[in-house]
Amino acid sequence: MRARFLTALLPGLLVAAALLALSAPAQAETPITYFTTRPGNIQAGGHPDVEIRFGVENRLAQVSQSACNCEDAKDATVHLPAGFIGDPHATPQCSIAEFSSDSCPIDSQVGIVSVTTPFAPFDAPVYNLVPPPDVAGLTGFKVFLFDTPQFTVLSARTGSDYGLDARATSIYHGTFPLVALQEVLWGVPADSRHDLLRLDKTKVPGEAPSYLGALCDEHGAESSPDPNSVYQPCDTNFVGISPVKSNSPPAPFLQAPTSCDSSQTSRLDVLSYDGETTHASDTWPREIGCDQLSFNPSLYAQPTTTQTDSASGIDVNLTVPQQLSPTIPSPTELRGATVTLPEGFSINPNAADGKTACSDEQGHVGAFGDELAAQCPEFSKVGSLEIDSSALPGPLPGSVYLGRPQAGDPYRILLVADGFATHVKIPGDVHADPNTGQLVITFTDLPQTPLTAFDMHFFGSERGLLATPTQCGTYAVTSSFTPWDSALGSQTSQQFFTLTSGPGGAPCPGQPRPFSPSFEAAASGNTAGAHSPFAVQFNRADGDQIASAATISTPPGFSATIAGIPYCSDAALTAAAAASGAAEEASPSCPLASQVGSSVAGAGAGNHPLYVSGKVYLAGPYKGAPLSLAIITPALSGPYDLGDVVLRVAVSVNPVTAQITAASDPLPQILEGIPLRLRSVRVNLDRPGFTLNPTNCDPFAVGADIFGTEGGAVNRQAAFQIANCRSLPYGPKLALKLSGGLKRRGHPVVHAVFSTTPGEANTKRVSVALPKGELLDQSHINTICTRPDFARGACPAGSLLGTAEASSPLIAQPLRGNVYLRSNPSHELPDLVADLRGQFNIELAGTIDTIKGGSLRTTFATVPDVPVTRFDLNLAGGAKGLLINNESLCGKVKKATTAMVGQNGVVVDTKTKLQSRCGGKKQHRKRHSRRRHETRKAG
Repeated sequence: MRARFLTALLPGLLVAAALLALSAPAQAETPITYFTTRPGNIQAGGHPDVEIRFGVENRLAQVSQSACNCEDAKDATVHLPAGFIGDPHATPQCSIAEFSSDSCPIDSQVGIVSVTTPFAPFDAPVYNLVPPPDVAGLTGFKVFLFDTPQFTVLSARTGSDYGLDARATSIYHGTFPLVALQEVLWGVPADSRHDLLRLDKTKVPGEAPSYLGALCDEHGAESSPDPNSVYQPCDTNFVGISPVKSNSPPAPFLQAPTSCDSSQTSRLDVLSYDGETTHASDTWPREIGCDQLSFNPSLYAQPTTTQTDSASGIDVNLTVPQQLSPTIPSPTELRGATVTLPEGFSINPNAADGKTACSDEQGHVGAFGDELAAQCPEFSKVGSLEIDSSALPGPLPGSVYLGRPQAGDPYRILLVADGFATHVKIPGDVHADPNTGQLVITFTDLPQTPLTAFDMHFFGSERGLLATPTQCGTYAVTSSFTPWDSALGSQTSQQFFTLTSGPGGAPCPGQPRPFSPSFEAAASGNTAGAHSPFAVQFNRADGDQIASAATISTPPGFSATIAGIPYCSDAALTAAAAASGAAEEASPSCPLASQVGSSVAGAGAGNHPLYVSGKVYLAGPYKGAPLSLAIITPALSGPYDLGDVVLRVAVSVNPVTAQITAASDPLPQILEGIPLRLRSVRVNLDRPGFTLNPTNCDPFAVGADIFGTEGGAVNRQAAFQIANCRSLPYGPKLALKLSGGLKRRGHPVVHAVFSTTPGEANTKRVSVALPKGELLDQSHINTICTRPDFARGACPAGSLLGTAEASSPLIAQPLRGNVYLRSNPSHELPDLVADLRGQFNIELAGTIDTIKGGSLRTTFATVPDVPVTRFDLNLAGGAKGLLINNESLCGKVKKATTAMVGQNGVVVDTKTKLQSRCGGKKQHRKRHSRRRHETRKAG
């Protein structure tokens, strides 16, 4: 924190600059011949008298009376060293009316001034005046020769080092040149040492006697023009001057810096009427005696609630005791403070929702107008502030604002307070541990000023800036304080606060905390076989464990059309993870064509979580799953951009039922040092024509296994049932063709084609019984693939029977694979299994048995509820043929008995002719010629 604020209102300091206007026309180069500022002593924190002297070139003889005075001083500013401060309220103040009528109270005199011209010296008292409302401090004096008041306006260099500036503008444009000026300001105005130099004009009318004759150097000699001497009031009584005692108790008016580390510099800037600026500077002596100072700050911090896992504000009360004694050095000021909050007391993600930030330009910090009041947006306010100082007549009210994030310093705050024509702007840094979220609040380079109290209140309510730890107990707040007096070293302190209940006043949670998230899932439409958006959502309450991962299982028959949807590449997802949230929002990393849905996540403690939206993309294989979803969420909240959250969800397809299981990666728990306290997650698969309802109207459920951060695990079920299944048509076709080995004892090749019409119900079960003449040749069942070998994809060659191919509107390319004989412990005969592979894998298993009458039957009892437009099955004949003819197939027409059941319950029983090619090539040509003749005749 580089902030300083004005607590020092040093009167009379600009007398020298103001009287530059009395000089003759200036040259373009500086007319200042010397400039000094000297404290009476250099005790750190002491209350010395201070002398300011300077001289200018005497050019009276060089300039005629008709010459232009346009190079005379127009504005003049004295910049005092940081840390030299004063209290304008330590003495009574003289009103402007009293000052105009020469009736200022004697207790309002705070110094003396002597102006030397070529004609004579003129002396005057310097008074502490009542300033206008928009001025921090004001001093004034009158010189008898002109009887023109000269005022000095005092202000702080707010936004930089908060040092004191004394400025005179539109300085009197006189005709008598200034030769030298000498001014002494009193550290303790009511001190009796100044009685000889105090003037009660109500009792001593007319011109004031010469005061500076009562100033002596350190050797006791009377003052001289030597600019290198330091002057103090003498104890000598002058003829005609009687001591005038103050009616006020002695109180410090000035205070020396409390740092002994190095010398500083005071500066004088003069702006002439012709626009030229001249400068002078002087070295301020290094302070001594820092080892005599005290330093005993304390800090108290307390959340605005005693409930766990809840939105909260915080009250921070910093106290720095100040001892204002005219004889004892003041304690050293606070230079820096670091407050470490307990782990678990973190930034609430929803705190910045709807907020904006105050930029340094709006706050008028530093180079952006340090003398102006801050103009921070109202929506950047997050707290209130009150500052007390012994140098101010009362507390300064103010506000706490979110500062605009900077590289390496995202969580800035800006403290702003205004009052008594003083504008305070104090930037602060809030560091959040990236792994734990623990907060360290730091204020550095605080001003050398007598700060006595610093009270900061961060707003609470349901969008409190902070969130409390999740368990009841006593928590420590650790503070470290650094003084401006480096000889004293830093101090640390610790205080505690207690959380006594759960959220909403519930009993304190146990360990681990409960875990009872809710779960919902539904399609927006319930028409069987129709494309309909589908959504899942889970929520948790404050006080529960936070969800760490989730696995969603869809009901049988729920599917999605992925044909024509490109994957979002791994490279694009890596780029998204490295991008800013704003960049991702403006230009998504994944192509629009791969987007299949949207998401909304809620985070933060309290009843008003922060909700951030994301996009769901189709991605490629991931963690052994054939497909995945990628959810990209730009983490934007108010002025904060925390990058992107990229969550991968592995999508597995059950090879037997085609049921979909989506397993998420671990859910993010902390982002850029902010624990997310995830409250809800909603995923909407709402791409038109994407998710597809089943064609089975049985009651099902969407299942969810949700896991908590403290070991909790629950299974949730959301009822799922669609309607209007019976209204779907169901009329698939089956064609069977045998070729080669058609004679008795032959082993035919089998070609089977199953086809459907779009819009039909999907198939649930298919059973095909061959004619009695077709038998299973046991001698050809030499090798059977075991289930473990099948699962590993390691079936022996002898178990291979043929190939299969399935086409579906869900995918761009058919699934293809081999057909094997696989063992079945529950049946005497092995199963006929098609191992279909592609974007995902499907196992289509048919049991083989012999029904009454000796017919050989194959039944596919578990057909996935997904649309299949065509299924081709090709089984080898000959030496590898599974079937053997008990009689020639070239005789009478033979038919298979087919029973097909739709997912909607519709049954289709039919006789399927076994097509065969008998008689060799000659017979085939005859049959073909006869068919062409019959066709032409029919035409």
